[in-house]
Amino acid sequence: MSALPIFIYSDRYNMDLGEHVFPSVKYRYIREALRQDERFSEHKFLEPLPLSYEEAASVHKKAYLEDLRELNFSKRVYRSELPLNRMIVDAFFLAAGGTLLAAEMALQHRLGMNLAGGFHHAFADHAEGFCYLNDVAIAIRVLQKQKRIRKALVIDLDVHQGNGTARIFRSSRSVYTFSVHEEKNYPPKEKGSLNVGLESGTSDEQYLEALEKNLEYIKSKFKPDLVVYVAGVDPYENDRLGGLSVSKEGMARRDILVRDYFQEVPMLAVLAGGYAINTQDTVDLHVQTCEVLAGFR
Repeated sequence: MSALPIFIYSDRYNMDLGEHVFPSVKYRYIREALRQDERFSEHKFLEPLPLSYEEAASVHKKAYLEDLRELNFSKRVYRSELPLNRMIVDAFFLAAGGTLLAAEMALQHRLGMNLAGGFHHAFADHAEGFCYLNDVAIAIRVLQKQKRIRKALVIDLDVHQGNGTARIFRSSRSVYTFSVHEEKNYPPKEKGSLNVGLESGTSDEQYLEALEKNLEYIKSKFKPDLVVYVAGVDPYENDRLGGLSVSKEGMARRDILVRDYFQEVPMLAVLAGGYAINTQDTVDLHVQTCEVLAGFR
């Protein structure tokens, strides 16, 4: 068997967004860093297929999907804060397909990681916050419809609450949404299963204490068939869009906690946000998450 995790990646993830704050080039840089690291030489890297319209419709409303398909810049689309063109829409459908494939690999091999995804601000009927498709919600819903899983736990540690994911699953008893985020930051908060809003400036010890305490609580209350780790790296102290103060080492300890608390449960990991002042820091932090999940730290 190949070493774990099994990674999902495509060069077509990399969108040309010009000077946009979202560093879509990070996907290519992360893949290159892993390719050059001999420790990852035995890991599988699989190319995804685009998500189908029917799979997207397991979460998203028909009118909204028609806007994306027809490139109609409607009121349902404009809050994405992204351009709307064929290249970008195709990249989102491909990345969402990558998340679904990574989830399938997690069920087969215990750990699958999409080197993209985590588009947790997308709602069922509209885009928000750099997100056109909620790949996490789609993967869960598709697997539930296929009866391959019954219950899923979403651990969202991006600095911004996954408001779209929380809204999509707010009435679900089979999906537990857990978020640790900066309270006084985008977006307006949605009610999730467990929201932990931290004060701006929160550093390593307080952050990790809050995380571990709540992971312990969740583990005692909820027994998932799949864990989805939304591993945003924007809690980092030098992030442009985040106001927390977690060090690089603190971020590694965060990833280790998530990995170790649910070792016995299949895990899907996605990248989500990261907007460090120095883009290389963002890349390094995502690579560090890969190292932790591969057991190298």
